[in-house]
Amino acid sequence: MTETHTWSVGDLCEAIRDTFTAVFPDEIWLEGEISGLKFHSSGHAYFDLIEPDHNGNQVDKMSVALWKGRRNGVESVLSRADAGPLTEGIKVRIRGELSFYAPQGRVQLLMTAIDPHHTLGQLSVDRERVLQSLSKDGLLETNGSLQLSPVPLHIGLVTSDGSAAYNDFVNEISLSSYPFKISLVHSSVQGVDAEASLISAIQTLANTDADVIAVVRGGGARTDLLAFDLESVARAVAQAGTPVFSGIGHEIDRSVVDEVAHTAFKTPTACAAALVQTVAAFDQNLSDSAQRIANLANSCHDRATALISSSARAINDRARRTLDVKNGQLNAASGRLRDLSRMAIDRNVERCNRTSDLLQALNPNRVLARGFSITRDEEGKVIRGVIPSGVTIVTETAASLITSTVNNSSLRGSKENK
Repeated sequence: MTETHTWSVGDLCEAIRDTFTAVFPDEIWLEGEISGLKFHSSGHAYFDLIEPDHNGNQVDKMSVALWKGRRNGVESVLSRADAGPLTEGIKVRIRGELSFYAPQGRVQLLMTAIDPHHTLGQLSVDRERVLQSLSKDGLLETNGSLQLSPVPLHIGLVTSDGSAAYNDFVNEISLSSYPFKISLVHSSVQGVDAEASLISAIQTLANTDADVIAVVRGGGARTDLLAFDLESVARAVAQAGTPVFSGIGHEIDRSVVDEVAHTAFKTPTACAAALVQTVAAFDQNLSDSAQRIANLANSCHDRATALISSSARAINDRARRTLDVKNGQLNAASGRLRDLSRMAIDRNVERCNRTSDLLQALNPNRVLARGFSITRDEEGKVIRGVIPSGVTIVTETAASLITSTVNNSSLRGSKENK
């Protein structure tokens, strides 16, 4: 029976190292997604390069070490390409030598270089994929179709509390004379916590009475703004139900959040200035409307005054003409009345004269003067008929009064008088 060879740990580790050297004599390029990035106090950087499946779950991984001496060169390359520093979650293409670290029994890649264009290209690919997904669901215009309040004085602010972006935004708002109210919900804007933090902050403010939500961040490299290209964050913005203004400080490209926001601005300051200008425009329109109303009122007043003056003159002229006509009619009536009065007086005078003549003719004294007499009884009543005997009577003539006693009295033409 052949004896089975038993390896010592040292021999096996040495054999593994020799195998790696034989199979991978030169440095290799490796691509994957950075996970578990850590920067040691010594200046070294450590992370895993993973290859997730279609659902984002980790499938395979390779440990990577970036020594301090090589780290500066790698970060310099990234900076010149405006790719930003090594960041959790970004996809990279790196070069290094495959090594077996015997003290830990671990295979790792000793990183020596990086391809920044691969990272930027992957970011662009991912961005386009997210935009297509949002477009398919009709979310690119959803937030932009919301009606912005003409006076958005209550601002919900999503940013890192105390950051330069926060100060720039708040200072610009504070310079205005309008009574803005800012409700801040702090959020991480980069790193592993940024995704959940941004979504939570946006949803929190969407459930308040804020007129507008401002999502702002200062400038940075493409990888610094990775959270604002995430589909989950973009969907939170699109479906907020409140107009979202973005002020993400990146002058070169627009983030996915910029694409789904109601209105996008290049910087936090520009975002704040736009909100101030919106309120100022409403204020100016209000002042212009007030001035137009005042001008219209003055114009109406002037027209009314002119109309009243014209009407007053017309009324005065009409009244004067009417008065002249009435005065003429009154004068004519007065003349006729005087003539009629004079004629009536003349007729009455004539009637009175005739009556007077008649009265003179019928005066008892004139009758008495012609030889007639008037006989009255003791009570002074004129005797016109038969009176009893023995009654005292008084007879008046033109010159005397004769008192006598009746002996006999009868009607004229009776037998007793014949």
